[in-house]
Amino acid sequence: MSEAIEVTPPPRDQSVVIKNELVRRIQKMRLAEKRLLALAIAKCNSKPKLLLDKAMRLNPQTGLAPGWIVRVTVQEFMEAYPHIDPRNAYSDLKEAAENLFDCYVEWDEFELDRGKKKPVHRKIRWIYEKIDTTTAGWVEIKFSPSIAPYLLGISDEFTKYKLRHAADLRSIYSWRLLEIIAQYRSTGHVTIAYDAFCEAMAAPESCVKDAGQLRRRVVEPAVKELREKNGIAITWEPIRPAGRKVTGFRFNFEPDPQGRLF
Repeated sequence: MSEAIEVTPPPRDQSVVIKNELVRRIQKMRLAEKRLLALAIAKCNSKPKLLLDKAMRLNPQTGLAPGWIVRVTVQEFMEAYPHIDPRNAYSDLKEAAENLFDCYVEWDEFELDRGKKKPVHRKIRWIYEKIDTTTAGWVEIKFSPSIAPYLLGISDEFTKYKLRHAADLRSIYSWRLLEIIAQYRSTGHVTIAYDAFCEAMAAPESCVKDAGQLRRRVVEPAVKELREKNGIAITWEPIRPAGRKVTGFRFNFEPDPQGRLF
């Protein structure tokens, strides 16, 4: 059983902080799970290295690392997402908690095997234990130690955005695009390869194979919602060398060095 790592209650202007490399990795989940996960991450104190060490330190008796625990109450859930009907808030929280166990982070990388690079597919859970949803008015998120380096002990190369600016989004694609541009909040420019963008957005296979569908179903709706909900002056264009097929995308938006949005 993991020991709970003490976290401070989320302030009104709470922020989600994650390592940059996590932003572009595949995160397949529904909007409900994203809301719960983002709120739990916002409650974590991402800076102290001690929390990272504690979450990943192996127990000499079991040989396992404990991870860490964050409690999310239904009251916090409603405050973070005020558009949710209070009559359904607890059932929404419980359903998201039950489904979060089946949510993963995935990516491809290479490892050396007898001097040769071999492709390897990595897949890790956000949480390492099913969440008890029988508790009255709250749930405890038991984060996996494997995800700890991306959420705890963070001092550089991180993405940060205010949870309240994602709270009203109704599309997971809009939320993921917000995270992508938040990574470049100081420059206002993002250039991303086609495959990397599809992975980060967890785009449906039909959209991956058809740039037109990707534009209509993913890019344009996400850009439109960020403009309307958050007032982000965002423009975009496909990268199409010499008029050929789309190889990537370029997004431009107003930099936010003062942290108004991000």
